[in-house]
Amino acid sequence: MWTYLFDSIELFSNYKSFSLGVDTTRNLWLLLHFKDLEIKSKTLIYQVNNGYRQRKNTVHPQRKMQKKHKNTAELLDYLNTKSYDIRQLEIEFTNGWKIKQRPFIQLCFYTNSTSERDDLIHKLLTAAGQGPIDVSNLEPNFSYSFIGHSELVKIDIDGLPFPDEFWPEEEVNAWKEAVWKAEKEEALKLENTSEHESSKEDDTYISTMNISKDLFSSKLKDWKEYEKIL
Repeated sequence: MWTYLFDSIELFSNYKSFSLGVDTTRNLWLLLHFKDLEIKSKTLIYQVNNGYRQRKNTVHPQRKMQKKHKNTAELLDYLNTKSYDIRQLEIEFTNGWKIKQRPFIQLCFYTNSTSERDDLIHKLLTAAGQGPIDVSNLEPNFSYSFIGHSELVKIDIDGLPFPDEFWPEEEVNAWKEAVWKAEKEEALKLENTSEHESSKEDDTYISTMNISKDLFSSKLKDWKEYEKIL
């Protein structure tokens, strides 16, 4: 459940870009905050979805939009008249900014400087009724989840940052090797834990079979007495 408009934030390694976790199916209206910027180029892949009026076996092809729009307001006005699922959306503005959609879950924003990035984060969070947050406390390439309107918790599973498109190839390769090593160590740890637990179960099974001879002899005597009565 989306308690807040934005459920996460992540800064990119170029210190000028970031992403916000958001339901992009319902919240493309956020693009209206950029309606004063002129669109330089865009890539929009869509698929017709007629909802309940569409036959179950009907699957429309994905198509690339050819129609031009001057700004995001014009684009949204047009999309509002269509029954489209947006599969891919990338917009580049004449001022150098970019917006990319990660289908259904995220919007990525690219600015020209750290100060522009921070100002845009503040503007978008304010529009959502969230924040303020101290961006300087966030570590690039780690996702932070909102657990309150302005409280964040760092998502750190293995202590390793997640590479973005700005990482050079050698750093990405080093990251892959580090992840492989961490996963291997974790698998070995789980294997050792499993073997230890299995050994404990075996010991428990053996101990339950270690019945005292006196108790067994007593029970056997009782059974023989019972058979005589019968």
